[in-house]
Amino acid sequence: MKIGFIGGGNMAEAIITGMVKESFLPSEIYVSEIKKDRLSYLQNKFNINSAGEDFFETVELVILAVKSQVLFDLMEDIKDDINEKHLVVSIVAGIPSEKICKKLSTGHVIRAMPNTPSLIGKGVTVLCQSSDEISDERIAAVEKIFSSVGCYKWIEEDCFDAVSAISGSGPAYVYRFIEAMTDSAVALGVPRELAQSLVIDTIIGGSAMVKETGEHPRVLSDKVTSPGGTTIQGLQAMEKSGFSTAVDEGVKKAYGRSIDLSRGGE
Repeated sequence: MKIGFIGGGNMAEAIITGMVKESFLPSEIYVSEIKKDRLSYLQNKFNINSAGEDFFETVELVILAVKSQVLFDLMEDIKDDINEKHLVVSIVAGIPSEKICKKLSTGHVIRAMPNTPSLIGKGVTVLCQSSDEISDERIAAVEKIFSSVGCYKWIEEDCFDAVSAISGSGPAYVYRFIEAMTDSAVALGVPRELAQSLVIDTIIGGSAMVKETGEHPRVLSDKVTSPGGTTIQGLQAMEKSGFSTAVDEGVKKAYGRSIDLSRGGE
């Protein structure tokens, strides 16, 4: 299956990187990118094809990888080129599949939201499909693409805004937590490089414990928390300062903004 990207930014590059590593043939990957230097860079790095006049006749899977503010102008330009032969995959933030289907007059659309750790092959991508009529072969091709940059999960589209506030924005929350905990350790006299390494590895290990044991995070927390010990003192101080409330408010605000973007006009 020949795959064409419209847009050659950082996320497109991350996906192409994963695809090439996972045995996709560079000769079957095409990119349409208005910045000539960016296109040359991608061609030289991956030995892939630039889009020619026969782009839409050549490719079967079209990945929309542009900024949301230019998507509707792009779809206006390409709407006559999209037909039943094509599966359209959109990684454009905040634009529901219904709007893409309507603008391109197609029912074969998959909406995808990879997060930024996809840039190093550790991403989480959520997927939803506009129609049950999309073939199993095409679904498998999409799954193979996004498994090349991490893991993927299928969801209903009405969960997309909530999930955006978690896996989409979540890496930024993790980075901020790493920064805060590292700064606290430095204030206590721990060298910054060592402090950050300890924080990162602790987060990785704690996350793995939750994932591999299947136990509730509170149960695992209780196992670390001895009566009258240091951990309970730390947890109580964090809660007194509004830790859980701050996280809840942050996720809700991100969710609300995602809804606003989804409802935005053309």
